[in-house]
Amino acid sequence: MKKNKIVYFLFTILLISSCSTTKVVKIPGTKKLEKKKLVHEVNLNIEKNIGWINLMPGTEPKFQISGSISLLKGNNYNLKTTNLKYIKVFQSGKELYFVKPKIRVEEKKDFKKYLYSTISGLSLVKDLNPNKKLEFEFIFKDGGKEYIYQIKNVEFQEVH
Repeated sequence: MKKNKIVYFLFTILLISSCSTTKVVKIPGTKKLEKKKLVHEVNLNIEKNIGWINLMPGTEPKFQISGSISLLKGNNYNLKTTNLKYIKVFQSGKELYFVKPKIRVEEKKDFKKYLYSTISGLSLVKDLNPNKKLEFEFIFKDGGKEYIYQIKNVEFQEVH
């Protein structure tokens, strides 16, 4: 009789634990920058990249980015037809901005230099912290294909 009670008890525990459900809840909001590794799907020469908050008197505070990068030849993309389309700006792994920058391109034989900026600036978001570095994710397109390059520790400052 005691064995039956033990078997019944174990069977009940097994039944309860196997029939329980798990609900996955996705909290809408911000995307996180994947921390596993940096993605380098294109060959870039990273020159100068900076983010800043324009706090000059007489202007509304705005977030700005600017810089220059050179896209070098690569085996998995065509240098002539691959173009910088967007830049995502992250801080502490959290996406703050998705930018379609103003771009000036200088094409050379072995590389394509991009000078980019946000001309009029972007409205400040509450999570932007001028005391922390930024991460940029450059998104290139070649036809229907998308290529990404991430950089960390981008300089960030306030300009008064």
